Amino acid sequence: MRVSPIGLVVAIVIMVPIIIEMRTVFVHVGLDVSLAETALLGLVMIGALVLWAIAPDLRGKGRSNGG
Repeated sequence: MRVSPIGLVVAIVIMVPIIIEMRTVFVHVGLDVSLAETALLGLVMIGALVLWAIAPDLRGKGRSNGG
């Protein structure tokens, strides 16, 4: 896991107001986004974050420490 479970929860909690404010930004730009579309976008963003967090970290595999 790339991040601790508590760190993942904190990241999700921080994303929630960002997702809500994105709806406000879309309205100011002239895009009418429904509540359901905002919820779907939020689920996709949080799902991508969770997938990234649980994916194995492949960086550094097979590399030496420069010794």
